[in-house]
Amino acid sequence: MENLGGLLFELSSEERMGILLAVQAEKMRLSNIAERMKFTATEASRQLQRLSEAKLIQRDSEGFFTITKYGELSLSLLDSLIFTSANREYFLEHDASVLPSEFIGRLGDLRGCSFQGDFISTLAYDEEMVRSAEEYAYAIANQIHYSAQPLVAEKIEAGFDARSILPENLVPPPGLRLAEGVVRRLLPRVDFHLIVTDKEAVFGLPYLNGKMDYAQFVSKDEKFRGWCLDLFHHCWDKTKPLVGSMPNTA
Repeated sequence: MENLGGLLFELSSEERMGILLAVQAEKMRLSNIAERMKFTATEASRQLQRLSEAKLIQRDSEGFFTITKYGELSLSLLDSLIFTSANREYFLEHDASVLPSEFIGRLGDLRGCSFQGDFISTLAYDEEMVRSAEEYAYAIANQIHYSAQPLVAEKIEAGFDARSILPENLVPPPGLRLAEGVVRRLLPRVDFHLIVTDKEAVFGLPYLNGKMDYAQFVSKDEKFRGWCLDLFHHCWDKTKPLVGSMPNTA
């Protein structure tokens, strides 16, 4: 715990974090760092000494400072905390414990995203996202996106891969015409909202009371999309096939 406390103390400084990120991007001499960070030479030297003693940076024979492998690893592990702290109000009201533990550990992959909070805008965004997709659209939801069914059916005719994971107890309203060709599979529960295509992804968590909130994080960032795609496949491997048609459908 002593080493952890020391590491967190060093990383808690905006100045030292700024230096770490700077030398991670490119090797720099003390004078370059002082100029970049708007430090005096004395202050820059003091901060560099602290980071060097913590083994987060090192100085080569030519006087350039670079980040160590330990420093790179430490920064990468901070990504999840940076993401959750930047969205603190969201995580105070939403339940991330519904996620598999390995995906909680990778929340930092979601950093390159924006937030879509309006319900009507969310539905329109999701539909446009599927419309823009060229290869596939995979969804996890506790409801069926009714207005998107004709669009999905049209894309499937052109060879589109559409899959969805739904809760076992879902009963669509009478008369709903589901798009044919979608591969639908079931889980006992669906506790979050996710759509991922070959171009972008959206993701949202339920409120603390378990009620689904369709506000969502959205992004075309590859790390964000990769996290969502991995989560979909993780859940897909645990599903069971839908036998026959869903009840109360046309």
